[in-house]
Amino acid sequence: MKPTLKKTVLILILSAFILSCSKEEKQQTVPQQIINELPHLKFISVDGTATSTRNLETPLVLILFFSDCDHCQREAQEIQKNLELFKGKNIQFISAEEIPVIQKFSVDYGLNNEPNVKFGRAESVDVYMNFGSIPTPAIYVYAADKRLIKSFKGETPVAEIAGAFRN
Repeated sequence: MKPTLKKTVLILILSAFILSCSKEEKQQTVPQQIINELPHLKFISVDGTATSTRNLETPLVLILFFSDCDHCQREAQEIQKNLELFKGKNIQFISAEEIPVIQKFSVDYGLNNEPNVKFGRAESVDVYMNFGSIPTPAIYVYAADKRLIKSFKGETPVAEIAGAFRN
């Protein structure tokens, strides 16, 4: 090998090595685990009001759902049948679907006129940035001080959700 070619190859290898060592690690933008406080998820309530989960009254059950999800439908049905378990607690359903679809879901499951049950729409990217990749329904139970008490992935017995407030 010619000396110039050897130098060129050596310089390329050293450059690649230096670049790989000096690269900063990418910042993690999606939570690896649930943060133990109520996140700042922006959403629009079905009445058109823009708000955030931080503005919600607590204690709170936050349910992330899709209207065509069988598990979400059964969860809503069971919550409606057992609303007495959530007396003094607020329930906020949030979906990435359009408002008319969310409103229909609230009516179909008899939750639209319940004073402690609200519905809203958030952008899916905002949900992802606050909660990461989640199954639906994803249920988060928050204490009066906005601290996460417990989270549930998927369909969960209503008594277990309500029971989280006793812990």
